[in-house]
Amino acid sequence: MSDKEQGLLPLAAEQAAILAKCRNAFCHAVIEKFNCMAILHNIKESEALSNTSGVFCAEKRYFTRLSSGVEISVWKDDLTQHKVEAVVNAANEKLQHGGGLAQALSMAGGPQIQRWSDDIIKRYGYVKTGEAVLTPAGNLPFKYIIHAVGPKVPQNPTQKEIGDATPLLYNAITSILQTVLRENITSVAIPALSSGLFNFPRDRCADIIVKAIKTFHDHGGFQGRNLEIHLVNNDEPSVQEMERATRAIFDPPSTSRLYSGAVKDSSQSMTSSTSQSLQFENIILYLKRGAIEDEMVDVLVNTIAPDCKLHQGVISRAILKKAGDEIQNEIYKKKSNTSFYSSKVLYKTKGYNLYCKSVFHTVCAHRSDSKSKEILFNVVLESLKKAAEDYESISFPAIGTGNLDFKKWEVAKIMMDAVAEFAKQNKRKKLDVYFVVFPKDNDMMKAFENEMKKRKGQATSPEVQHRQNYNVATKETTTNEMPSVMFQSATKCNESLREAKGWACNMLQLSGKSTINNNHVIYLGQKEHEFLLTLQAVFDVRIEEFFRSGNGGITITGSPSGVSCAAIEVESMLCKAQNDFARAEERDILYSVVRWSCKEEPWIQTPEISGILEKAFLAGEENHVFKNHKVSLKYELIVDNTGKTSSVKRKCLLDPFQSLNNSFYARNPVTKNYFLEIEGRKASTAFRLSIIKVEKLENIVLKQLFDKNRQRIKCQPKRLYQCVSAQYVDLICRVGFQKEFAPPAEQRHGNGIYFSTSVEGALKLWRNLEHEQYVYIIQAQVLTGNSAIGSPDFILPPSLKGDPLERYDSLSDMGETYVIFSVQQALPEYLVICAKSSSV
Repeated sequence: MSDKEQGLLPLAAEQAAILAKCRNAFCHAVIEKFNCMAILHNIKESEALSNTSGVFCAEKRYFTRLSSGVEISVWKDDLTQHKVEAVVNAANEKLQHGGGLAQALSMAGGPQIQRWSDDIIKRYGYVKTGEAVLTPAGNLPFKYIIHAVGPKVPQNPTQKEIGDATPLLYNAITSILQTVLRENITSVAIPALSSGLFNFPRDRCADIIVKAIKTFHDHGGFQGRNLEIHLVNNDEPSVQEMERATRAIFDPPSTSRLYSGAVKDSSQSMTSSTSQSLQFENIILYLKRGAIEDEMVDVLVNTIAPDCKLHQGVISRAILKKAGDEIQNEIYKKKSNTSFYSSKVLYKTKGYNLYCKSVFHTVCAHRSDSKSKEILFNVVLESLKKAAEDYESISFPAIGTGNLDFKKWEVAKIMMDAVAEFAKQNKRKKLDVYFVVFPKDNDMMKAFENEMKKRKGQATSPEVQHRQNYNVATKETTTNEMPSVMFQSATKCNESLREAKGWACNMLQLSGKSTINNNHVIYLGQKEHEFLLTLQAVFDVRIEEFFRSGNGGITITGSPSGVSCAAIEVESMLCKAQNDFARAEERDILYSVVRWSCKEEPWIQTPEISGILEKAFLAGEENHVFKNHKVSLKYELIVDNTGKTSSVKRKCLLDPFQSLNNSFYARNPVTKNYFLEIEGRKASTAFRLSIIKVEKLENIVLKQLFDKNRQRIKCQPKRLYQCVSAQYVDLICRVGFQKEFAPPAEQRHGNGIYFSTSVEGALKLWRNLEHEQYVYIIQAQVLTGNSAIGSPDFILPPSLKGDPLERYDSLSDMGETYVIFSVQQALPEYLVICAKSSSV
């Protein structure tokens, strides 16, 4: 059987209906329990529940509907779980998703996210700043990820650095919106791009993103599509800035912006600004209404007088006003430098505060000049040639209709002739060309429209064929229409696939009762219990928690379909609870061996923040960003939002240690050693098992704590065994043995962490794991020290010699079972995966 066949689970209609109601919870539980991805095929999502686990609810802060029907909203939510069709990822040029939002999406989406991204880079090279590419979303609860590369600025950037980066951020948002339209995406979530690791000021970032959306709308970019744009962040400062920007830009006081001192805001006249298009060879020509200074393209074309003074002429004044005086200064500084001229009629400057990369300033002749038409033709042609060398889009105003006194029909014909000629000469590179007509100039618009109609038959195609994007396959569907789930292991582990598939079959088995065993029910809080009440109402079931004999869980009764839906949601909720518990334990054990501190910023020294910084340090990150601070892990410095710099220290409390494969723990396959073979034969005889895989478990933090306790207890460790469920294997490797992870069928010897002296004994002790597809046995070194006879009533070992401050190190049955009460007394060494005879 192939890996694909092993991971494929066909679904009956009733089962598909269940997953339609709780697909997010199902996918979340699969990845948390088995480190696998669940890809659902031919299952339409239902709106029964709006959240994966019900613990965190998305919060909508703002909503407006534009005149085109496009809906804009601001949300506080986890972007990895937000309910849209596509989510935008803040990517870098190499599409290496190793930090921040990119890492969160990549981890949640599974390893194929990075694989698809690597394929894009391999095929097309790095993604330029300001561009966006598309991949599927893996096992995330939406269809696509749009990877957008925003600009990166230094810490505490100057106004000039922000000004230089601004057009690139505009371009990134435009690229996102163009991708959304091209792929017929109906809803997209956009975060505060570039405001995190890329240092772009949060308030300016919000302003630019919202203005870019409005400009795209005002210029008819949405083409009448029904679209929802969600501005989504999970940190309060970013959410507040987005809310402020959207209210200021979409709900402003009644004001008007002047164009050449006399014309109102173009948005007031843009209700019919939908662009028309025509294709010549590989050149796409768009005709649209708008203000040239608001264009979001690579190049703008401007007409200036021979003396290069930008305050002359309507278009030049508008460009000067928006770009700032620096654009005029650049022209003056370079006017006498012949290298500044790229041709006899074309000057090139930066875009400054415009939304473009460059501006081409052209000099034309008055219509009374005998060569004026030829000059105008050459101006357009030379601009196109120059743009094609380094850029992908260019916008022209209607050149010559002002002081140069050209007839509007003449301008339309000459400019379109130049585009047609360029298309014939240029066979190498594709270029998007925009003719931008001032909104109220209906005569000019009509002249261009008439000229375009005449050329429809001459053009290669009257329909626009968008240039190829860096997309990979956006669907991975089955060859038939039957609903199914495809499981993919993140580690190419067939055992994980079978465990996930078996669990899914159990969850989807229609029954009036389901019992979920998980000791993390003791950590559920008010929100989780409110969610359980919601599940009861939504699915018409009865939910009861239990905790007896050291084992806890939840029982659900009701209609078969309701029970299955509620059980899947509960599994997802409990997975989150156990992960929160593990993260807290992880922070504590890291804090026990290493501390990050800063005299000026004492909040750094808390276990939570110190643990976060240590994990980032071991992962090889150079910087880690908090809300108002950026920590340089490489140089041990912290910079706040005012630019103040302080020293940060990393201190190892025990022995110094370094990263272990970008982490502090690892699982590595090894050959079966002699001892395991002997134990395996014993187990095979009694329980018909076969050892199929052995992994070496390493954790440098647990090792230091174990060695420290070994010095205290002063005894030789025993080699003991524990039998665990598949979902706890990786957690034990991360944070060590916990009593919540592997309670035995009966806790006869105390409420602690149980071990057995043999594999055979472990299988008897944990007989409640018979439903597992495989048997997972962990071999450990355990410090049992002075051991007393156990009792079910013990929550700690009894005192030693009557001294309450001195206690026994462990409890036992004086045979093959030992119970300890501290994670630091046991060190996991090997994982042994065994197949039952029916699974071989």
